[in-house]
Amino acid sequence: MDEQAQAPLDLSGPEVWRDPRYHTIILEGLRRDGLGADAIEPVRMAFAEGAIGSNEDLYEAIDRIASGMPAARRDAAAAVLRHLRGVAAVNAASYRIATAEDARTVHWPNARDVLERDSEAYVDIHADLFYRTCHAFITRSTPIGSAGSCFAKRIAQHLQMWGYNYVIEEDDLPEGYPLESLTDTEYRMAPARMGTLFNVQSMLQMVERAFGSRRPDMLISTHSDGAWLDPFRYVRSRYSDTRGYVDDYERHSRALNRALLRCEVFVFTLGLTEAWYFAHSGDYTSVTPCNRINPLLLRMKTLSVEENVAALESMYELYRSHRPDIKFIISVSPIPLRRTFSKDHHIVVANNLSKATLVVAAHRFVDRHPGRAYYFPAYEMVMYGAKDPWEADRRHVTKDAVSRVMSLFRAMFLAE
Repeated sequence: MDEQAQAPLDLSGPEVWRDPRYHTIILEGLRRDGLGADAIEPVRMAFAEGAIGSNEDLYEAIDRIASGMPAARRDAAAAVLRHLRGVAAVNAASYRIATAEDARTVHWPNARDVLERDSEAYVDIHADLFYRTCHAFITRSTPIGSAGSCFAKRIAQHLQMWGYNYVIEEDDLPEGYPLESLTDTEYRMAPARMGTLFNVQSMLQMVERAFGSRRPDMLISTHSDGAWLDPFRYVRSRYSDTRGYVDDYERHSRALNRALLRCEVFVFTLGLTEAWYFAHSGDYTSVTPCNRINPLLLRMKTLSVEENVAALESMYELYRSHRPDIKFIISVSPIPLRRTFSKDHHIVVANNLSKATLVVAAHRFVDRHPGRAYYFPAYEMVMYGAKDPWEADRRHVTKDAVSRVMSLFRAMFLAE
């Protein structure tokens, strides 16, 4: 083996352009990028000339060589030239800080070196709002709804307190109750009384019920306090007889339909991936059933990224078939699991896996629907952007932390 082949290739050295190994690396990279032989050939010819010493030399050589080629091959050469220039420009600027907004969004906040070097460019992670693009398509007249985990109710209640057009088709607010005190209550948590929906499958079932493609079984569990609990919507209700439940079942289905049809924007807050479903039907319970339902009837499942994305896609397509202009805002609840059925992971590890799965699923779904679906980083805002965000139980979020999250929502989506 010759001496050159044995020596390491110094990618930053001034002589690297003369080394055939460097030429091979660039040519193979273009091949792996998917460029064909006709496009790569002008690059090979430029290296063969032996006068290349920089990127600009290479661009000029390719351009000159292409000018003497037939039209079809000139087009291929122009394509590889655009590709090379584009790759170099994007890579060189990937971490560049050219503006104050770059400093806010590209580098991790609270950097000591930035504080010491340029205090005006310093960003406090507890004062910043974690967004790069302001969408601002929600006006005070835009009909909006929300559903999902218990964190979703805070979004619902704040929008109502701020005077936005939050859709209510099944109202549980006592007459005369002041809206400014709404966040201290369990009232008006959603457009209809669908209750808490922790897993994405139960959210899909709610949308299917609203548009008539699913009619859930009439199942209840009873409690010592006289309340009846619907396993698909986690709403405590009291009836004097089963007729009351049947009437409420039909009334709620109609209210769901009216509510979802009215909305132009719908916010879904994803809660967890550990879920339970009825073995006989495959229908998911909205929350963990604990001891309320005979365990013989149920099966447990940890929903994967792919299963969550599939449920979001089904939900979106069904909703869009009835309301073509609907926009989705997807967030992940910061509230951790209260308990885990995992036999492999500590509760903290199981919770982190659950939230990570939902964050990835949310991003994958949103990336497929630009301009129609948006990610709202409520989870990240609580985890990283709020000082001491937890109540004493280390699970529920303080009012200050909720205010931070809603400030972010206001900045990202509200036009007024």
